[in-house]
Amino acid sequence: MKNVTIIGKLHPAGLEILHRHGGLILSEFADPAVPIPPEKISEAHGLLIRTGTLTEADIRGATQLQIVSRHGVGCDNIPVDALSARGIPVAIVGPVNAISVAEQTIAMLLSMAKRITPYDLAVRQGNWEFRNSLAATEVSGKTLLLLGLGRIGTEVAKRARAFNMSILVYDPFLSEETVGMAGATKVTDWKALLGTVDVLSIHLPLSEATRNIIDADVLAAMKPTAIVLNAARGGLIDEQALFAALSGRMMAGGAGLDVFDHEPPRPDNPLLSLPNVVLSPHSAAMTEESARRMSEVSALNIIAGLEGALDPALIFNRKALGQEA
Repeated sequence: MKNVTIIGKLHPAGLEILHRHGGLILSEFADPAVPIPPEKISEAHGLLIRTGTLTEADIRGATQLQIVSRHGVGCDNIPVDALSARGIPVAIVGPVNAISVAEQTIAMLLSMAKRITPYDLAVRQGNWEFRNSLAATEVSGKTLLLLGLGRIGTEVAKRARAFNMSILVYDPFLSEETVGMAGATKVTDWKALLGTVDVLSIHLPLSEATRNIIDADVLAAMKPTAIVLNAARGGLIDEQALFAALSGRMMAGGAGLDVFDHEPPRPDNPLLSLPNVVLSPHSAAMTEESARRMSEVSALNIIAGLEGALDPALIFNRKALGQEA
């Protein structure tokens, strides 16, 4: 029998896969407020993590650990380097949430461009004449800059093309040909083009190199009417700089944020007070369809990891483990 600890609430479809497999002793911790007994990690052969943070100290005594399965694609809440040093694979769910996140990104864009929230409020308050404010704008013909053209960025580009947007892509890991196949144009110096960009959408992992990549200097170079979108990771945007820009020079612009530097955002986060910001609770990937797919794949990754049959394409740290990318 193998011990598997599940951290975070899992869609029933994934739990069914694990229960049906047999040979597994499951310990479920769906409520983030409930402390996880240290032995449930130290005795685990597999860890399936949806929410919460796993530290290097947490896994130090987990001598039987064979697989860490991430219910998602980001691994900034997992000590990947420490796991890699011990030869333990970290599995992700791959592109199963790409459509949901891309749709959320486009939804935030349209909400900001069409000013859905203030128009809705105007109707509720009886301010019918707000229709003559001409606050809304079209996205057709506008320039979209994507920072990153991975699975999600590619899906965003596909949808932006349907709106007749001009798409620029900064992704140093992709060729011009690959970017061109997505209907976009590859750029090398994205900061030099900020003055021509109407919408900036971020699709990057969080690292020391990308933390606060959208800072005061970047925002100062953008159009006053520009829209910034982030459904990737909190920490990619300097939130203080964003507030200063959107409450000042970029007041006619806006932002759509699904993620925050601190989650949930603190009640005194000034971004929560701005009318030109659309917010969601890190829920872009959390549709019924996506939640089911992520649950199923993360559960199957636990089983495959325990049986030594992981799909290499779903191993986040495969390079560190000496496997082919």
